[in-house]
Amino acid sequence: MAKTVWDREPGEIRRPGTIHIAIMALLIGVGAVAGTFGSLSVPLGYGVTGFWPGVAVQAVGGIWFGMWGVIAGFLFPFISNSLAGAPLYVSFAYLPSNLIQGLLPAWAFRYFKADPSLKSGRDWILFLVFGVIVNNILGAAWAVTALQWFGLITVESVPLFFSGWTIGNGVPALIFGAILLKALSPLVVKHRSFVKGWWA
Repeated sequence: MAKTVWDREPGEIRRPGTIHIAIMALLIGVGAVAGTFGSLSVPLGYGVTGFWPGVAVQAVGGIWFGMWGVIAGFLFPFISNSLAGAPLYVSFAYLPSNLIQGLLPAWAFRYFKADPSLKSGRDWILFLVFGVIVNNILGAAWAVTALQWFGLITVESVPLFFSGWTIGNGVPALIFGAILLKALSPLVVKHRSFVKGWWA
């Protein structure tokens, strides 16, 4: 019998399928809409806002659906940033940030075998560290470096954009990510779309 949600049952065979492609497309759509129209504060510029609900897709997508969720979290901000008026080259420059923000929580939950339902204090700590704090700090660091490299922000404005990105992503990742994980994980982990490894 499996010890955690990540362990396979004896004889269990898991393969990628069309359900995973459909889930990825759905997450891209939901993320693009939330990322474009869901910001609840005045934008700071270049796709950076003080509260970006779309990050919740990055926080939970990879945890539930492995690389399918990570890829969705990697791609949808490119769409939402472009729709929000960010220059195309800036949207491209943000891609590594988006990869980090979705990949880190997905890796941490698998590596440390944390329960997506956040049943223990350890689960909560791992989510806070890798799904809210570290991933968004690293994402913000890359983003502001790219903005400064392109000459779009000054050295003096780096703290504003860095804190705007970190807090604007971290708070909704915590609020919406935790709600989604607590409410839906018990259902998701029982569904055939749940990814125990990276692709199936």
